[in-house]
Amino acid sequence: MNPVPPIDAKVLADTVPWFAQLAEPVREWLVGELEPLTLPGGATLFTAGSASDCVYLLLSGSLGAFSSDDPARVIGQVVAGETVGETGLITGRPRSATVRALRDSELMRLGRPKFEELAHRAPQAAMAMARQALDRATVPQGQRQTLGPRTLALLPQTDGVDVSGFARTLAAALTRYGSVTTVGAGDGQGHDPAWFAALEAQHRYVIYVANAADDAWRQLTLRQADALVFLADPGAQPAPWAECGRGLAAPLPRPEHLALVHHGKPRLGAGRRWSRLRPRAQLHHVRNADDVARVARLAVGRSLSLVLSGGGARGFAHIGVIKALREAGMAIDAVGGTSIGAIIGAGLACDWSTEEMIANFRRCFVETNPLSQWTLPVVSIKSGAKISRLLRETFGEREIEDLVLPYFCVSADLTEGRAAVHRSGPVWQWLRASVAIPGVLPPVCLGGQVHVDGGVINNLPVDVMRETHHGEVIAVDIGGDHAVRAHADEIDLPAWWKLIPDLFGRGKRPGILQVLLRSGMVNSGAATLAARQSSSLLLAPALGNIDLLDWQAFDRAIDIGYQCAVRTLGGDSESFSAQAPLVG
Repeated sequence: MNPVPPIDAKVLADTVPWFAQLAEPVREWLVGELEPLTLPGGATLFTAGSASDCVYLLLSGSLGAFSSDDPARVIGQVVAGETVGETGLITGRPRSATVRALRDSELMRLGRPKFEELAHRAPQAAMAMARQALDRATVPQGQRQTLGPRTLALLPQTDGVDVSGFARTLAAALTRYGSVTTVGAGDGQGHDPAWFAALEAQHRYVIYVANAADDAWRQLTLRQADALVFLADPGAQPAPWAECGRGLAAPLPRPEHLALVHHGKPRLGAGRRWSRLRPRAQLHHVRNADDVARVARLAVGRSLSLVLSGGGARGFAHIGVIKALREAGMAIDAVGGTSIGAIIGAGLACDWSTEEMIANFRRCFVETNPLSQWTLPVVSIKSGAKISRLLRETFGEREIEDLVLPYFCVSADLTEGRAAVHRSGPVWQWLRASVAIPGVLPPVCLGGQVHVDGGVINNLPVDVMRETHHGEVIAVDIGGDHAVRAHADEIDLPAWWKLIPDLFGRGKRPGILQVLLRSGMVNSGAATLAARQSSSLLLAPALGNIDLLDWQAFDRAIDIGYQCAVRTLGGDSESFSAQAPLVG
């Protein structure tokens, strides 16, 4: 830690909300007592078990609290305007965690005697610090609402990538949310930490542009960045990252993005090859300015994601919702789903037009019955071969890493008794797992694990989306209002000849497929309710008159989903869009 020039009261008032609320004499006194410090990215501020002798105010940068049991695991994050170390001062206990700088940071130190005097002069300041400490202790890391990354480092990994052009397009996309400046080696080298802090105070976003040859500047951009964006030519041979084994990139757990810059259509298989080298990075396929804009929204927490539930043939309503969102100019940045929602979502992630989605899914589900192959009911009553073939024909040999939009689907892992989230591997294979309705279709057995329909555990996986994407989430629930009803009071089945009308859909009791389908969705009811409440916008098309197996209701379901979305949006997408988000 090194001393830096004093920070004046105006800077403190602009950065720390509770400081601006202090009386003028208290502010003047406090400015004189604070000790300014800089902490280089990766450096340790204090260690677990050390004495709690002071509190720190973070003016710029970000800090991470690391577990004493696992030094590589981040258990909390401190952003500009917050304090750290106040818990130990209030309780009198030693430090509970090790705190390190996630990037170059500027802080102000206040020793214990002066902290106690501040608490006496301005109790509201001590209360504000205590509330921040309580927030960090009780709210899970992924659910804390922060301002999101403000500084991005663009790090080219191969020759042939137009880094400057990417930076210009990225900056243009971010100007919707505030002022943006781009800093290259010629602009930023030779300046002290105060210069960078002042630059970041003047602009909402700062993009640091590195190059392949200048190691010193690359290291500096790494220390200044809240998030890292690796750029690569997908046709080049993947190689270890330039920063591996050289300083700070590996140990600092900051958000990472891997942008493969394509010249034309994405290369199949490129995503998986490159992702193996940086598995923590969110993968992006970049073909044009719209794709760069999507990277911008995802990188700074301004994204709009879509989560689609399971619900059999009623899931075609998802296509109508997507059509309405597109017509309203709302760009979807990421998509995930369960069962039929996973299938429709995969079509969106393929970047199919609405017309392509309608044609492809009509061919797959309407022109042929995907559940028409009966089998000896040892594992299931349907063989599953037909739906496997149809999914493979529809999505080809694509892997999830090849999809244009970030995507996941959910299955239920019966071996582990948990929801399994699939972000890699063959698209058709994991879609087949996600629709494997217990008793109707055989499970997908791979690597010793047994996977069935994800609706068994999590039919509306909003929580999965929120784990990795910060921003708005639209949830479409098409399974919530379906009920299986009987028109006869009975405990046991009558004689077999009295069941003949049931074979032709004229019976008094639900069929075996209806019972199995509905049974597979019941257990996720509580999770679905929580997902509805945690979504930014919930769409629940009224599909009660469409049966889970009524594939011929294709066009009607699409229209119901479309009309529901149009009514909910009210024809005014500006009140809810990726460009004008509700949060943050």
